Amino acid sequence: MRQFLVFQSLWAMQTEPGPLEAQLERIKAAGFDGITDHYFKPADVSRLHAAATARGLQIEGQLFPQSVDDLAAALDVISRYGCHHLTLQADVRPRTQAEAARLVEGWQRLAEQVDFPVLLETHRYRLTNDLLFTLDLLAQMPDLKLLADLSHYVVGRELPEPGADEDDEQIRTILRHSWGFHGRVASSEQVQVSLDFPQHQGWVQRFTQWWRYGIEDWLARPDTPQSLSFTCELGPPPYAITGADGREISDRWAEALKLQALIRQVWQSCQ
Repeated sequence: MRQFLVFQSLWAMQTEPGPLEAQLERIKAAGFDGITDHYFKPADVSRLHAAATARGLQIEGQLFPQSVDDLAAALDVISRYGCHHLTLQADVRPRTQAEAARLVEGWQRLAEQVDFPVLLETHRYRLTNDLLFTLDLLAQMPDLKLLADLSHYVVGRELPEPGADEDDEQIRTILRHSWGFHGRVASSEQVQVSLDFPQHQGWVQRFTQWWRYGIEDWLARPDTPQSLSFTCELGPPPYAITGADGREISDRWAEALKLQALIRQVWQSCQ
């Protein structure tokens, strides 16, 4: 039976009290299946792997490669421990498809040598910064496996709400090439908005529809792996909106729990 795993981002826990181990206990007790964090420095990988596995939590590793060699060095470390999958935030900004493809092909060759998926994340100020550039790359490299963080394309391209059919189809194309998700709700002007505020409900519904589409497409694929992950990635300020006093205007931990419940409901309805 294929599993749906919901992770919590440790980046989102930066403003929460307690050491790593206490945070992992809290995450486990809240019903999350794993965590997402930087995962490439030997000492950090060793500590995180030991602490997470001791609590039955899986790991989504994050890497920010600027070259093929960067991934090779990281995989040499990570392969000693393993992870659910590794997400690449490609910290390069190529101007041409040829330059982007050269890097991605190198990463793909390395990914074939390990027993966990290596996914390229859609993210601002990264190789995948622009939606249309990424779509052109997918047309050239249809076997490219993505990790979809759709919030960056919503705010980066200032997508309108209600949306245009062309915009939704472009997002669906990204989803058809995605093998995991990072979850937050964005608006045309803000990369992370509260799930509870009335003015954001149109965006909450739209993101939910996109995630449902991505899950249904994943389930229908002939080569679907054993499990699909969704990370609740509600980041601290400046992702989180603050008031004049510098304090956040919503409770991100409470919203992470709400997002976890929402996406589990979506998964159940897709079965």
